[in-house]
Amino acid sequence: MPKSQKSLNSTRVVRLYNVTSLLRTLYREGGCSQTRLAKLTHMSPATVSRITSELVDQKIIIEKGTGKSSAGRKPTIFQLNYEKIYIAGACISRDQVGLAIADLKGEIVSKRYFQPYSLEPESLIKELVHEFDLLVQETSINRKYILGLGLAISGIVDSEQKTLVRSVNLGWREVKIGEILEKELGLPVLVENDANAAALAEFWFGGATEARSFFYIKTDTGVGSGIIFERNLLAGPRGTAGEIGHLCFIPGGRKCRCGLHGCLETYLYAPDIKRRYEEETGNRLESISHLKEKVQEGDPVARKIIDEAAEALSIAVLFAAGLLDLDLVVVGGAWGALGDGFLNLIREKTMDRWERSGIGRIVPVTGSCLGESSDLLGAVGLVIHRWLASPI
Repeated sequence: MPKSQKSLNSTRVVRLYNVTSLLRTLYREGGCSQTRLAKLTHMSPATVSRITSELVDQKIIIEKGTGKSSAGRKPTIFQLNYEKIYIAGACISRDQVGLAIADLKGEIVSKRYFQPYSLEPESLIKELVHEFDLLVQETSINRKYILGLGLAISGIVDSEQKTLVRSVNLGWREVKIGEILEKELGLPVLVENDANAAALAEFWFGGATEARSFFYIKTDTGVGSGIIFERNLLAGPRGTAGEIGHLCFIPGGRKCRCGLHGCLETYLYAPDIKRRYEEETGNRLESISHLKEKVQEGDPVARKIIDEAAEALSIAVLFAAGLLDLDLVVVGGAWGALGDGFLNLIREKTMDRWERSGIGRIVPVTGSCLGESSDLLGAVGLVIHRWLASPI
């Protein structure tokens, strides 16, 4: 049964501009007096006093102590109550659906995964709602203190309309999943492509927190990228920015399952890599991570697969860095998890080409440190990015 949207996650509190501005300021500053809050948010002292009083009553913010004063009474310092405000995240792929509840620092309080019985939209969404209700019950968190739910999903997304436009992996078209979930969960829902969400995870909780502009390459169940440019997610007006999986990076290269040749996905997509290895060796490859062991054992097929993957990725890195003047490139998923042994191949290839180009700078390439939780953390980051980090 659909839940009604009330309290913290409703228009009564969070969606009010003044309250949102105050919460954003406390999130950024860590702690503030009412006087400083009024100055930073451009609200009147009376308005700040009224809002802080209500939020203290709801235990959304707390008194941290007192600040310094040159004369008179010392001001009370307020901060967010990190044990009271939570964010939900969900990620949907063909083989697995993940759900999590996290605090504002990105620490996951609880999470659960399930394999959907059906990929039919109505059935999967119904199952997701049921599993989310179970997760909330397990954590004993009052639903009214969940700011919202961020959803990371494979495919092309219209984030403004909260609609999955098209997903080849799921077989979905024009599914208004955000609107449906908002009615069923009673929470504000934000929807984003999974690669974009993973980029936000790096931006908020991973290895790119200090970067202004960086490129995240997703290499798990599919291949895509997320672009953070000047500390904002760059998705494009049609949500297709970063859709690089089926762009040709190796002219005349290996045939892709899409019918083209030389696509980036051809060299990185795990099921295709496993199939290729088995065809060429007669042996089974358990996962991308096992390629590292095979290379150490002197396996020539594994070595060729890794070299070709590094070559394709190095070209993708060069194009992205050259076009966007990036600070950093992050390789996520199984390929990024291979570590420096693999990443150094990309670095060497890009370094040589950068030096020949005459540009005079080298863009660092690193692997993601977030592991399998990157999509879920990215979904959480969606909510933080929209509600608490947008310009006041």
